[in-house]
Amino acid sequence: MHPLSDIDLQREILLANLIDTMRTFATVRDTAEVWVADGLLCIYSGLPGAIFNSVVLTSVVATEEELRLKFDYVQALYRSRRARWSLWLLEYLVPDHLLAKLPEILNGYGSKLVSRGIGMYARQLSHVSRPLPKLQIERIESPASRFDFSYVMAVAFRTPLSTFLDVYNSVDYWQSPMQGFVAYSANRAVATVCIMPASGALGVYGVSVLPEVQKKGIGERAVRFALEQVSAQTGLKTYVLESSEIAVNFYRRLGFEPVTEVCIYNETR
Repeated sequence: MHPLSDIDLQREILLANLIDTMRTFATVRDTAEVWVADGLLCIYSGLPGAIFNSVVLTSVVATEEELRLKFDYVQALYRSRRARWSLWLLEYLVPDHLLAKLPEILNGYGSKLVSRGIGMYARQLSHVSRPLPKLQIERIESPASRFDFSYVMAVAFRTPLSTFLDVYNSVDYWQSPMQGFVAYSANRAVATVCIMPASGALGVYGVSVLPEVQKKGIGERAVRFALEQVSAQTGLKTYVLESSEIAVNFYRRLGFEPVTEVCIYNETR
C-alpha cells in the first residue's frame, strides 16, 4: 500500500472533522439517531426538514451500482421516519465519471443541488494584512448568547429563526466539543463562528455576518479570534473548513488552500 500524499491526508482530516461535527447534532435531541453503514454516516435529528438530517459518504465509491445501493438505504431510512435528508459530499470520494451523472442519479431520489463549495485546509493562519475592527467576542455560554447566535445565523442565511433555535438554543449542544462565538459591535450581535476540535484539527463552521456589515473585516476578526482561543485551549494548529464558492478568496487570505470540492444536495419532495 502506497503512503498517502499530503493532499490525501488533508482530505482525510477534513472528512474526519466533518463526520465528528455531524455527530454532535445527535447529542442535541432525545429523538436523534445515528447510523453508521458501509461507507455512510446518517444523522437523524428528530426533525422532519432536510437541513439537520445529514448524510455523509465516508469512503470512496467505485461504481454506480454501489452508489445507488447507498442512496436506496438512505431513502428507506428517512422515509421510515417521515423525514427528508441532505447529502454532504466531498467530491474526491466519487470518480469523475460518476460525478458527471450524480445530479441525474440524485434527482431520482428527489434531491437537488443546493450548494457547491470548496473543502479547505491550513497548516497555519496567515499574518493579518489589514486593520481589523474592534469587536467584543463572547463564547456561547448564556441564553442571551445562544439566542444572538441563532438570530445572526437566521438573518445571514435567510432561514426562519425557529429552525436555528431548535438546535442552537439547546444547552446540550454547547456542552459538546463544539465551541461557538458571537461577535458584538456597539452591543449589537453582528457575526458568529463555531470551532470543532476533532480528529487532530480545528474545523471552522457556522461563520455568518449580518448582511449590512459585511466586507468590513468583521468575519476575519471573529474567525481569527475563535481559532486562536480554541487553539490555545487544545494545542491544535491545523485548520479545516467547507467554504461556499463566494467565500473562497476570504479564506485564502487567512491561509487556507482548496483540497476538494464539496456539494450539498437536499431532498425536496
